[in-house]
Amino acid sequence: MGFQSPNDMKLAHSLAKQITRDIVAGGLSADQLLGREADLRARYSVSRDTFREALRQLEWLGITRSQRGINGGIYVQAPKQSLVVNLLRDYFDFSQADFSDLLKVRAVLEQDLVRVALQKLDNRDIVKLRILQGQYQQGMPREQFVVLLFRFYRQLMDITDNDVVTLCLMPLIFVTVDLVNFEKLSDEEFALNSALAWSKLSLLLNEIIAGNSAIASTHLQGFLDFTAESVASQIATLHSVSAYPDWFDDSHSKLAEGLIYRIHRDIRDTGCENGERLGTETELMNRYAVSRSTFREACRVLETVGLVYMQKGRDGGLRVGQPKPDNAISAVVYYLNATAAPYADIAAVRAAVELAAIPLAAEMLTEDDAKSLSVLIETQQALVGEASFTSAAMATQKAINHLGGNAILNFYYDALLDSIYLTEQGKQALAKLAKYAEPITASQSAIVDAVLHRDPSLARRRVLQHHNIIEKYIAGV
Repeated sequence: MGFQSPNDMKLAHSLAKQITRDIVAGGLSADQLLGREADLRARYSVSRDTFREALRQLEWLGITRSQRGINGGIYVQAPKQSLVVNLLRDYFDFSQADFSDLLKVRAVLEQDLVRVALQKLDNRDIVKLRILQGQYQQGMPREQFVVLLFRFYRQLMDITDNDVVTLCLMPLIFVTVDLVNFEKLSDEEFALNSALAWSKLSLLLNEIIAGNSAIASTHLQGFLDFTAESVASQIATLHSVSAYPDWFDDSHSKLAEGLIYRIHRDIRDTGCENGERLGTETELMNRYAVSRSTFREACRVLETVGLVYMQKGRDGGLRVGQPKPDNAISAVVYYLNATAAPYADIAAVRAAVELAAIPLAAEMLTEDDAKSLSVLIETQQALVGEASFTSAAMATQKAINHLGGNAILNFYYDALLDSIYLTEQGKQALAKLAKYAEPITASQSAIVDAVLHRDPSLARRRVLQHHNIIEKYIAGV
């Protein structure tokens, strides 16, 4: 059967997503042969150009690699966390992530981080946290303070040992640093802000060590609120410098990394809209004074997140696109499955996202949203016992989560949902979902009712009840 592309998506973009799904669903591991180019083109019924464009995307995402010679072909690539973190950071930056939305998602993930750290903390961890606590010095340079902040989070991540939380949280911390222009502060202002920030984190560490979960949670939210208030006047113009920061994976071309920022900055500063032509390859190479290889490497990154696309033909050239989440989601799905992230860890983070997203949906609901949601739950109720029930139930749950309008929450919900249900454990969970269609539909109907009544508190309560229902009927697969 040939590969069918949605009308609103480039064929190569869709093909890359489908190949990723096939790798995950097939349980293929690192260094396994996916197939030879000719065989794969025939399998998906696509042209050479389409296939190779999809392959370039997959290679940049770290999902596949090409090998020449007698054993040549397309192989599955070993997963790499830093590559996925960098990709997510680029996607959120280039899609102009809202700072308040970002902090809301950070609060969700960091509260979970602190909760698990409190459970797992041992005496060796306490010693490490006390050493970390003593590393702050009044008036320390800006770069050293930022490094200390990352050490703080890394220490908690090491304690929790949950790769799912780490993968989701690290890009958001990097984007926060991208958005904050420390250079706008005088030395005195920075010293004051950094001292206040560290005092709040130090209080948080004290409560983690003491085992006071409620007070620790309060101090964490206090730190995030302080971050929101203190940097409100410092939000930088994105990518105001022409180089990636030091933490970026240095296996890529530094010239290309700088060019990525320059192109993005020019698109933003000139107000270019979706579909507008930036120039031909030759024109842009001359404008930025870079080689063809550097230019194409930069374009590959920007195409991967959807910010630009190359159009062929008479009026061809590089054009402005609209950032799309599909490639970034594919990278998350592949990484979590390739590293065998526990089903329970993925499900726990997804549950935390739901607890934030659905009450938000109750606050933001419009009349059109209410009508659409009512139709979805009625359709699901009518399909109980039918083969299509499972897809209807997932469509309802996805719609409820998306109505809150927080693009980052929506991104993580979709990525974690795909990560769960493309695995063998996920398939077993879907089978149980169909088996217990009536109680699960009743539980979802209760959530929808709370959202339709625009009651965030009741919606949150019913989400918690729904999670208990899922735990009862589906968990333990």
